[in-house]
Amino acid sequence: MLKPTAVRDIITRANPYLKRDPDKLQVFLDSGRIVARGAASLSYEYRYTLTIIVQDFPNHADQIILPMLAYLRTQQPELFENVELSNNLIRFDAEVINQDLIDLSMQVDLTERVIVAQQDGKLTATHVGEPALPDFPEQDISIELVNKKTGEVLGVFTAPAWNPQF
Repeated sequence: MLKPTAVRDIITRANPYLKRDPDKLQVFLDSGRIVARGAASLSYEYRYTLTIIVQDFPNHADQIILPMLAYLRTQQPELFENVELSNNLIRFDAEVINQDLIDLSMQVDLTERVIVAQQDGKLTATHVGEPALPDFPEQDISIELVNKKTGEVLGVFTAPAWNPQF
């Protein structure tokens, strides 16, 4: 499973707080299952709920949500295009520790396709990305989170260009 590591990376890169203290970010997979059909190959799909927990976060939750949305837009696009799925895109709970800190827990349902093929008498498994959508950028997009009142840059991250592999 590749997406949990990618999610952890993009959230960390967008947050100086998590860069300094990466142990405050925890990522778990819950309710995982494998879906496979009676097709000619053994191809399958991982389906799971990704749980992201950020502890003692001193900033606004937008600094976690925005990088997640940017990642999901390219790596799980069907969540935005299906009304039922988009209504439950990211579920969250937050505990207000004090006026400066929160604990934030988010859940999002993810899938990862795995194509199984026979090569040289052996089975190989290849993780494949999501199909490209026409409105995706063809180059990386740099995104800055800026405090409008102070002009302070709160975080910077790059949303990767869509690069389908065939």
